[in-house]
Amino acid sequence: MHTVYIHIDENLDHERLHSLGDNIRGIEHITDVEVNDKAPHDLLVEFEEQHITPMAIIEALNKQGIHADIMSG
Repeated sequence: MHTVYIHIDENLDHERLHSLGDNIRGIEHITDVEVNDKAPHDLLVEFEEQHITPMAIIEALNKQGIHADIMSG
């Protein structure tokens, strides 16, 4: 497993942030997503690096109308 730290540009409320986390968890080869109301612009995404790339995760966020950047990999 590998973890990537993603910064979201949008201001998401509690409901939208947790909904986004649930949506990302539904992507194949994503194993966990951490969201925190105290840091609503930050996501920690754990994924199977042999099957999905951090850029594919960013593209999935873009398809949901979320603008995000990879902060570390």
